[in-house]
Amino acid sequence: MPPLAFALETHPGRKRPKNEDAIGHALTPWGGVFVVADGMGGHRTGEVAARLAVESILEHLKDKEPSPKALLEAFERANERIFREAQRPENRGMGTTATSLVLDLPYALIAHVGDSRAYLLRQGELTLLTEDHSWVAERVRQGLLTPEEARTHRWRNVITNALGSFPQARVDLLGLKLEPGDVFLLCTDGLSGVLDERTLQEVLKTFPPEEAAKRLVALANEWGGPDNVSAIVVRVPEGLPPGNRPYALPLEAARGAPVRLKLGEEPDELPTQVLEPERRPRIGWRDVLLIALWILVVGYILLGYFKGP
Repeated sequence: MPPLAFALETHPGRKRPKNEDAIGHALTPWGGVFVVADGMGGHRTGEVAARLAVESILEHLKDKEPSPKALLEAFERANERIFREAQRPENRGMGTTATSLVLDLPYALIAHVGDSRAYLLRQGELTLLTEDHSWVAERVRQGLLTPEEARTHRWRNVITNALGSFPQARVDLLGLKLEPGDVFLLCTDGLSGVLDERTLQEVLKTFPPEEAAKRLVALANEWGGPDNVSAIVVRVPEGLPPGNRPYALPLEAARGAPVRLKLGEEPDELPTQVLEPERRPRIGWRDVLLIALWILVVGYILLGYFKGP
């Protein structure tokens, strides 16, 4: 299999005195893990929260066989670690966004908290995979704001979900089967809030990952650079290994469509939409007996009702 092509770039931007974003990656036998985080809290706490998120997620996943369960656990551990640190008086209000891509070739898993984003460029078309956890994004989904209004709203930076803000993390999970040449972009809102999707698409289509990441960060700064800006660009190799993983994905995800995953009692056994014949529920003799008894009882009640006194 050809080597994975990827690049990571981060910059404080033109208006911020320091960079509170954090990025990181770890190559694995299955592909790799990539994480971007955007800290918040002021002073040094945002920088610390973002760094802790990236470190915790990579530490948990770099030597562990990938699965939706392992990815969720990585985010939960990061949340616990940041939440503990946030209890210190000097760290009050500390939190961070986090978006992670796990390549488990030929599959991809994505976990997401906050308003950092994951995009997929496939056959020249760009798709936003994640949903922002922000006040304005929720109003857009409710039909109360237009996307154009949200981009300039005074509360556009209000985050409704972040690692470290609460004892329990609320994490979005997605899964999909990869196609050769797929390109992923992970970025903070310092990039997505400045550059429109048409620009992102053109840069990702035109340039290899290293050049694309540099150009995207440079463009965000040229167009004002109001915030820290970070980008991770990952290109899937042309030769993908055949593979079945020990975890199951919904049918659409296994066929290549990005699908939101919902973990239940057994996170590694995600339900498919169509049950295989041997797994379809069967009606036993006890079920038949209960149905017959129910029919007799209903019939007896109805007979008494129509017969009258």
